[in-house]
Amino acid sequence: MGKEFLKLITDGPKYIKIIFAAGVLLSVLLGGMAYKNRFLDNEYELIRKDAKDGSYEEEVIAYVGEEKVPLTVTVESRTISKEEAETQFAQAEHLLPELLKGENENLSNISSDINFVDWIPQSAVEVTWIEKQPDYFYNDGKLRKDRSQSESVDLIFTGILTCQEYTKDFEITGRLLPKISTTETMLLEMIEKESSSDFNVLRLPKELQGKTVTWKKPLDLTFLYVALLTLASTAALLIGKQVDERAEKQQRIDALEKEYAQIVSKFTMLLSAGLSVRNAWERIVVMQKRKGVPEKLIEQELRVSLRELQKGIPELSVYERFGQRIGEVHFKKLMALFVSDKRRGSVPLLDAMNQEMLSAWEEQKRKTRQQGEKIGTKLMLPMMGMLSVVFLIVLVPAFLSLKL
Repeated sequence: MGKEFLKLITDGPKYIKIIFAAGVLLSVLLGGMAYKNRFLDNEYELIRKDAKDGSYEEEVIAYVGEEKVPLTVTVESRTISKEEAETQFAQAEHLLPELLKGENENLSNISSDINFVDWIPQSAVEVTWIEKQPDYFYNDGKLRKDRSQSESVDLIFTGILTCQEYTKDFEITGRLLPKISTTETMLLEMIEKESSSDFNVLRLPKELQGKTVTWKKPLDLTFLYVALLTLASTAALLIGKQVDERAEKQQRIDALEKEYAQIVSKFTMLLSAGLSVRNAWERIVVMQKRKGVPEKLIEQELRVSLRELQKGIPELSVYERFGQRIGEVHFKKLMALFVSDKRRGSVPLLDAMNQEMLSAWEEQKRKTRQQGEKIGTKLMLPMMGMLSVVFLIVLVPAFLSLKL
């Protein structure tokens, strides 16, 4: 049975052939690309990139006679002309005010941080700032909070644009709006003054512009996080419990379905020997008890129903309760046959039982094949992982050998 099951996994879907064909095709494609890329342009040329893209390094192999010499060559960017540099300078001067304004709407109304860029995007132009107005801004462009300013101030930012060996001075004007004293800034200034004292404690201001200031710490929201975590954990546990119950119920049904064909066969055999349904029921329970092996789930249920019969409960009620307690459709159908036989006689029951037995065995074979196919599909992921490892083992040394 084990060999046949493994054969079903490997030969049925033909996964090995598909993976092998895909691996060979991928290897051929990578090999062709690697062979094509090893040749230089015109055999002696490396393409220089534009100035904005900078230089790059290229690994090459020089064949000097029979000697093989691996080298790493630095390919500098293409040298631009004076006219090209002037064009890039013009574009940079056009973009600089937009880049410099940072978070502000424009440079005529500066009220927050600005951006001292080091280079112009999509170009080879670098920016060196000479005048950054240190009285109002830090070197990173952040607006100084400790500035004393009650009126708007006209500013001039100067620097140098550099594009390879070409340079050009630039000048940008702007207007810094007066400092607005908000409640927050005034409190911070008062606290900053108090921080410079040598006392062991920092005394927070008690009054601001004639108004009393009351200080409190922010509400610690840890309790809220714990409450949310508790609710989430409780919900997860309830959902998990429901999932486990459904899984256990499904496992029970699957186990009963696997045992159905054998139980039908036993009943058919005993009924063919002339036993009644009740006697056959007793014989199956007794036979299992004599074997001395752990009872299966269905046999435990049979024993429960036998006890009910022995207590004097009517057979029809026992059969109906058995089907309801099991809850599996095949056993309900079997109990319906027993109930019908009890009412009409046993002549049609044998034919129905033989037919049900054949149907049960065919159904079990079909489900076994389906389970094998599912397991084969689940094995695809580890098989692909093993294939990837094989590719790495084979292709990495091949690529390294091409660069030697």
